[in-house]
Amino acid sequence: MNAQRKQQIMRLVCVAMLGLIFSHTADAHRLDEYLQASQISIESGRIIVEINLTPGAAVADGVIAEIDRDADGELSPSEGAAYAGVVVRSLSLEVDGGQRPLVLERYRFPSPAVMRQGLGTIRLYAVAEPPLVAGQHRLVFRNAHRSDIGAYLVNALVPSDERIAIHGQSRDFLQREYAVEYALGLPRTSTRAASVSSLVGVTLAALCYAFSRRYAVKI
Repeated sequence: MNAQRKQQIMRLVCVAMLGLIFSHTADAHRLDEYLQASQISIESGRIIVEINLTPGAAVADGVIAEIDRDADGELSPSEGAAYAGVVVRSLSLEVDGGQRPLVLERYRFPSPAVMRQGLGTIRLYAVAEPPLVAGQHRLVFRNAHRSDIGAYLVNALVPSDERIAIHGQSRDFLQREYAVEYALGLPRTSTRAASVSSLVGVTLAALCYAFSRRYAVKI
């Protein structure tokens, strides 16, 4: 087994362990906290932020009231969409110092009854467009949603695109701010196309030279 394969296996093991930690923490978090576990997936064409929000039983009523604006005891699609928008607007994503707007892609809400038990998790997915320039990049993610009761977790997933490599990551003490150093390689198709183009150019130059030598006027 080569070193690259071993490294991939170790990354997958780390992701699995972090998934277990996220799951265990969501089941056993304190009653008076609003657990917000974010996972960031960096792809060549987009960045996906998945955030799972689980209010503890002691704060669930306050969170439900914030979502259920008409206080009818039900979370309507429009109320869910409005709250999901509030959450996404409280997130910040930068790449190389420039803001990358996050766009809400989809969301799912549990029932108020399950949330009041401290077990219901709100799942949101938002996407942003990263720079497509090959080389080193720095991503910074910040979560400012409900900092009065929030408890935060954040991590990056192993990239599915082999052209992307994560070289380092760091968090602040509360895990509200997270930074990732990653590199983007050139697409294989581009490299191949450049090689083919170069080969064609060399071949044409050689043919032109041979043609000019054959039909050159001798003085």
